[in-house]
Amino acid sequence: MGGAGRPWRPAAVHRILGIVTDLPAARHCNHCHKPLAADDRFCPRCGRSADLGADPEATLVNPVATPADSEPTLVRADAPPPGTSLPFKDRLQQALGREYEIIALTGQGGFARVYRAQDPRLNRTVAIKVLKPEMLQIPEIVERFRAEGIALAKLRHPGIVPIFDIRERDGLIYYIMPFVHGATLESRLEHRVPPFEVRRILSELADALAAAHRAQMIHLDIKPANVFLEGDLAKVLLMDFGIAKSMTEHVAGKVQIVGTPEYMSPEQAQGLAGIDHRSDVYSLGALGYRMLVGRPPFRGTRVTQTLAKQVTETATPIREINPTVPKDFADAIMRCLSKDPAQRFSAALELRAALDAVTFFTGGGEPVKPSPRGVSPALLVALGLVLGVLIGFALR
Repeated sequence: MGGAGRPWRPAAVHRILGIVTDLPAARHCNHCHKPLAADDRFCPRCGRSADLGADPEATLVNPVATPADSEPTLVRADAPPPGTSLPFKDRLQQALGREYEIIALTGQGGFARVYRAQDPRLNRTVAIKVLKPEMLQIPEIVERFRAEGIALAKLRHPGIVPIFDIRERDGLIYYIMPFVHGATLESRLEHRVPPFEVRRILSELADALAAAHRAQMIHLDIKPANVFLEGDLAKVLLMDFGIAKSMTEHVAGKVQIVGTPEYMSPEQAQGLAGIDHRSDVYSLGALGYRMLVGRPPFRGTRVTQTLAKQVTETATPIREINPTVPKDFADAIMRCLSKDPAQRFSAALELRAALDAVTFFTGGGEPVKPSPRGVSPALLVALGLVLGVLIGFALR
């Protein structure tokens, strides 16, 4: 990675190509177009067999190339693994015993499934995230899943979903989390998001990331699918620390490229060692760009092209595409996308401060000043009404 004053040379692209040329194309269902994980043989939405397609925002973790002339073997998603007779859901219920009662499968990704379950002792609904059976045979995946649970256990912040427990029992590894109602940000991105709402989402994410960074954790996979909007108020929650890295880890030389290409920082896209929290700041900028513009700052027809663009190209200025975005807001996002980490915001809270300072304008040309941090406008109105009632009683 070049320092200040050093250009980002095309030679970096050759290093990228040498590492990830053989990555398999990402996929989506040809019937209902739901994005598919690399190992999905059936679509989790419509149940039909999964053919090759393209999921442009799949997370790359320990990718393995598939020979072009080989045909995948289709198996039932819940087929029991060799040496067992129970379907996977029944195996999990057996491991849980009477402590939790599985209700339904609510989601799955490339490596894990999430079930909704009932805790009869405390009369609460929980989420159980469990590593898929076919992933249990891959030590690197098991260790990464275990590390995610440990990372989450260290974090305490309203914007990060905590875990209650992590267990390894009957050949399965899983952890128990609160069950939250809502939807991912990805499901809300059919159209551009209003700039005022983008600022709110990014501000809340910056607060959550700041807590992770204080705990010496780098997320490394900030993207719409890993941002959850909870409830009617769409409270922002940062999810999926599956590839999070400790800032205290010191690795020399090149490292494995992990993350989602459209939201990777240049240093992450090159597999450079010594990545720090400013990589997450870049990813926040890429996410903000996606919401404001309607597409990520960089996207190629292949993974390698996207990674190369992250390293060598400059994103189209936001206001050239969406002139409704305030200039200071657009400038803050573009600063996050600086190729040199030293030119980005030095911390997530510095970005938060810049977002707080953004001024919006009404149709009449009047500026909309940011509300005091942490105080809801609705709460201020309610307090005013209560104060008015109290004054009325006092004057009687």
